[in-house]
Amino acid sequence: MKTKFFILSLCTVALMSCGEDLQKKTESKMQEMAALSELGTVEYTVTKVVKGSDVAWYTIGDRKILFSCQAKLKAGVDMSEFDPKSVVINEKSIEITLPQPKLLAMNMPADEAKIVYEKVGVLRMDISAKERNELLQLGEADIREDVPNLGILDDARKNAEMFFRALLKQLGYERITIKFA
Repeated sequence: MKTKFFILSLCTVALMSCGEDLQKKTESKMQEMAALSELGTVEYTVTKVVKGSDVAWYTIGDRKILFSCQAKLKAGVDMSEFDPKSVVINEKSIEITLPQPKLLAMNMPADEAKIVYEKVGVLRMDISAKERNELLQLGEADIREDVPNLGILDDARKNAEMFFRALLKQLGYERITIKFA
C-alpha cells in the first residue's frame, strides 16, 4: 500500500509538472486509479474467541474446547469496479463516484489459534484436527458476517475519501465532491 501511494504521489508530481491541461491530467490519473486492482485503505486486527461443545444424550461425558484466534481484515475500494467515466469535471470542480468500500482480504491462520480451554470426558475421543478446523471456519464465517458492525467499512470510506481529496487537490481542483455508488 505504501509503495502504491508513493508511486501515485510521484506520478501526480510528474503530471503536475507537465504542460497538459487539468482535464487531461485528471483523465490520465483516473485511468491509473482504474488500473489498480484494489485500494486498501484500512486494516484491522480482530481477536475472536471460538467455542465448541459436543454434548449428546447418547454419550457419557462431554467435549468442550475454547480457542483464541486473530484475524487480519483489510478493507478498501475495489478499483476494478471503478468507472473513469463516472468523473464529472467542470473547470476547477470535480465530482467522482467510487465503488462502495468492502472487505478486500481476511487472513485467520489456523496454526496461530491458541487453545485456551479443552475438556474431554474420560469415555470420549479427543477433538480431532478436522473438528478444530471446522470450528475455526465457523469463527471466520462469524467474523465475515459481523464486518458491517465493526466499523471497518466506515473507516475505509473515510480514508478513501481523504486519499482522493488529497490527490485531486494536488491536481489543482478547488471544489471536490466524492460519492460512493
